Amino acid sequence: MPAEELGPLPAGRHGFSREQVAHHQRERLIAGLAEAVAEKGYAAVTLTDIVKHAKVSRRVFYANFESKEQCFLAAFEVVLDHLNALVAEAVDGVEGWPQQAIAATRAVLTFLAAEPDLARLCLVESRGAGPAVTARFNEAVGEMAPLLRLGRAERPEAERLPDSTEDSTIGSLVSLAHRKVAAGEAKQLGDLLPDCVELVLLPYLGPAEAARHAREQA
Repeated sequence: MPAEELGPLPAGRHGFSREQVAHHQRERLIAGLAEAVAEKGYAAVTLTDIVKHAKVSRRVFYANFESKEQCFLAAFEVVLDHLNALVAEAVDGVEGWPQQAIAATRAVLTFLAAEPDLARLCLVESRGAGPAVTARFNEAVGEMAPLLRLGRAERPEAERLPDSTEDSTIGSLVSLAHRKVAAGEAKQLGDLLPDCVELVLLPYLGPAEAARHAREQA
């Protein structure tokens, strides 16, 4: 959410509790960082940039975060939480693993395409945002594996796939999306749906079925 959409706190006796004010300021800082990173790139962003976009003081920043990296990590977590909720909603009530995998893939791509600044933050800028962010990114990528692993039950051949199958598949998906976003084409991430569907389904359903499902998403 852009910082300006949060609106300034009313002056004087606004009636908000101390906890509400702190939460509001934290949201502003997270949104401000996302805007600043989209504008300049993580490496070039300064604390001044963040508080300027957030329309808060340095004192408020340090009351919420110890560093730029910590603020970035908080923004990253906000996006991850939202994506997890979207995926859970997308697969709820969907019958069959292939259809669930397709629905989850579509939900992620649709959200990131609608929020190109957040797509860049997660897929591009996170690679240079410090060791804590890198570790969390790798952890988040690994958290996608259980949904894919369910595909091993789709046919006997899939049960004998190498242990590295899920990691390799997820790595290919992330790389595909990263290239799109890095090229300034985040808004076109939805165009990758057929390719991503084929990548996800191929190890578990085989080439013919995976290609059929991919064509249906074109």
